[in-house]
Amino acid sequence: MDFEQAKKRAEELRPLLAYYTQKYFDDEQVISDFEYDMLMLELKNIEKDYPELIVKESPTQKVGASFKKGFKEVVHKVPLQSLQDVFSYEELVEFDNRVKKVATKVGKNVEYVVETKIDGLSAALEYVNGEFVRGATRGNGLIGEDVTENLKTIKTIPKKLKENINIIVRGEVFISKDDFNKMNEARSLEDGTLFANARNAAAGSLRQLDSAVTASRPLDIYIFNVQQIEGKDFNSHYEELMYLEKLGFNVNPVRILCKDITEAIEAVKKIGQDRENLTFGIDGAVVKVDDLSLREDLGTTVKTPRWAIAYKYPPEQKETVLKDIICQVGRTRGNNAYGNFGASSCCRF
Repeated sequence: MDFEQAKKRAEELRPLLAYYTQKYFDDEQVISDFEYDMLMLELKNIEKDYPELIVKESPTQKVGASFKKGFKEVVHKVPLQSLQDVFSYEELVEFDNRVKKVATKVGKNVEYVVETKIDGLSAALEYVNGEFVRGATRGNGLIGEDVTENLKTIKTIPKKLKENINIIVRGEVFISKDDFNKMNEARSLEDGTLFANARNAAAGSLRQLDSAVTASRPLDIYIFNVQQIEGKDFNSHYEELMYLEKLGFNVNPVRILCKDITEAIEAVKKIGQDRENLTFGIDGAVVKVDDLSLREDLGTTVKTPRWAIAYKYPPEQKETVLKDIICQVGRTRGNNAYGNFGASSCCRF
């Protein structure tokens, strides 16, 4: 498209994406993740082709968030950034080429850790002398909501670590597939109001002003990153994850160490093939540089790290088995869009 067409389309996409983002962070998702991703990708491509169309208020330039009244604000000591999304294996190779370009300059090898991208709500947990003292939602990446009391109701969050250490970790709060189904079954018997999906249910449950409500919901968490730590030095991300388990954290169970991008892509494919069998929902796989010093060399943008990328899977497609068709003939004659019938018919599947 030419410049004027691109400008017009960008002006259409910005408010639309801002609206969908706000709904998402208000736990009222109105379109699918895939539809949202495609609209965001379209805007990113327009801004890539025409950089002069990039504006500060563009959804591509910030981490969207809303803040619920009643929660104190927490300034994150280390920003909780989002990830750049890609949708093809070719883009993963391009990411690898960018990483290797920097790695070659500094004389370092490139290995990756591939993890599941859990579909939940990101949170930071802070421990002082091994004691859990504060937890916050990601918010806009720089400022989040203080949800400490709500996080304390999650059984898999340790209140006391196995070492008296000062540490901030990041994790994803979620509801398992089975627990989500049980929740909706119970709600259907009570008042018929069902949660749209497990992600919204988890986010809405964590952001309750009454922690008793949060405690009644089957929330879980997987920790996937060390944000800040005192008195310990690690060489690799994989090593950090092993240490987090020793401390007593519930760490993301799917983490695959890969020697190069070829192995990383195979890991991404394998996770995609097995996603239906996972006990929790995912919307992608994350490929992270394992070497922590190389991460420092790669740095970050305002919004995303240059040392990690998220591969987004297409929507899951499931086969439905048609077991029976019962046709009933009604009393009235009809002419409809599917043909001219002697009598109107109703089929029950």
